[in-house]
Amino acid sequence: MLTNPQLVKAIEEEFIPMLVYNNRSGGMDRELLERYGEPTWNFQVIRFLDAEGEDIIPRKDRVWTTSGVARRMVKTLRVVKRPVPDYLENLAGNE
Repeated sequence: MLTNPQLVKAIEEEFIPMLVYNNRSGGMDRELLERYGEPTWNFQVIRFLDAEGEDIIPRKDRVWTTSGVARRMVKTLRVVKRPVPDYLENLAGNE
């Protein structure tokens, strides 16, 4: 899914991306896993957080398609009352 240039564009322009490794034994990655109650060695999860680190929309795992991620991005932008780019709406409706 991250090979889709439009999805990558939306991630970079509409959100602040952050990666947390779930297979490290310490450090900030481990602290964040504990803070959010995420298990180690689990499937990847994309969370949408506000400035206080709270979920904007509920956590959901196993979202592995471009359209699935795009739909969650659209939902998040709508919840925070930000405009949704047309190309992102189109991605959300495809697949």
